[in-house]
Amino acid sequence: MASNLNFQKLQTKTGIPVYVMPLPHAQSVAAGVFVKAGTRDEQWPKEAGLAHALEHMSFQGTKSFPTSKDVSAYLEEIGGYHNAWTSSEGTFYHNRVPVTHKDRAFISLGEILNEPLIPQEKIGTEMKNIIEELRMYMDNPDSFLSILNQKFLFGDHPLGKNELGTIEALSKFTRNHFLEFRKRYYHASNYTFIITGNITPDEALAGFETNFPQADFQPANNRLLIPLVEKPDRTYVHKKELEQVHVALSAPIGQGKEKPARSIQIFTVMLSGGASFPLFQEVRDKRGLCYSIHAGTSRNSDVGEFSINIGTDPKRYQEAIDVSLDVVRESKNDEPLLAKAKDMMLGSLALQFEHTGGILESAAFSTLFDGQPKGYDELMKEIQEITIDDVTSAVDMYLKPEDMRKVLLVPNELEIK
Repeated sequence: MASNLNFQKLQTKTGIPVYVMPLPHAQSVAAGVFVKAGTRDEQWPKEAGLAHALEHMSFQGTKSFPTSKDVSAYLEEIGGYHNAWTSSEGTFYHNRVPVTHKDRAFISLGEILNEPLIPQEKIGTEMKNIIEELRMYMDNPDSFLSILNQKFLFGDHPLGKNELGTIEALSKFTRNHFLEFRKRYYHASNYTFIITGNITPDEALAGFETNFPQADFQPANNRLLIPLVEKPDRTYVHKKELEQVHVALSAPIGQGKEKPARSIQIFTVMLSGGASFPLFQEVRDKRGLCYSIHAGTSRNSDVGEFSINIGTDPKRYQEAIDVSLDVVRESKNDEPLLAKAKDMMLGSLALQFEHTGGILESAAFSTLFDGQPKGYDELMKEIQEITIDDVTSAVDMYLKPEDMRKVLLVPNELEIK
């Protein structure tokens, strides 16, 4: 039976795509704008981190809310909130408000997207904040390992760019850098507007057209799909003052919207869905090789990533690697494990669709790959249709042991043979 948890596309005067999912019994409205402008669109090295930095600067005052405090207070004073995130593929600005103030969701997004002041006097301070964010990640072994792995796996491919950029570039950004990037990418052809909650389609359309009355249609950001040029190196070692060896086992996977990449995503849950799943059981629970181990998948428009991250004893890191690869090999044909992973994913999906914020976040990520949000029924079908043959085929295609990359973040004194 079909649910009512699906999006409908509205016809707008400006032509900007607007998708709405009415939830008559909800007590909130969540709204967001996905901008197809991300880290991969930056011109490195001079623009390293600019997409994410612009996200920050967009909250530093607007025409009607001239300070960052004013921007935040407009939603906070009625119990709402706003936020944003930047990825390689795009930037998502979003908010959530009580239904009694649903108009503020549209007003806030309109101000941030259309009327940001980007004050020169705030750039230095905000870039220092981002530099501290970058340093925080570099001080954290798990986060630093991810940065090293991204660069080693993707190299000079656009996906090899760290979203936070570089300290050198962040220190040199001026207002013109932000205005130029906005001019290139922040226009109607790259916007997707998403709304869900206690709101009718007519109310959503009126709120959107009141706050986005004009559309500047420049050429859309239609990126070429860039193949990954693989290097023969399979191991990278970085030394640092540490107690543990931190390992990333990774491999590139295919286009995010294709079935093999979705099969690998489900396989990741088969491996690492929780404490009752094989990676935790075999590597931690049975052998005491680690405290933290997890598998993950990053899906992108052209090339994605599968990875297993482990923090372990310097004397036993090779054993942890070997056991993890054994788990990959032994799990790919496990049909009961696939059924367990599907049940978990379907349950998580149901819980996510219980509240407007969860629905909006899901919609943003499906827009990343497909250009439009997916509703509950479509997402459920995508999980249900994956078979064990799909999983086995995808693992054999992408996760051969000889193709796995190893990034090792190790203590200074450890010698790696």
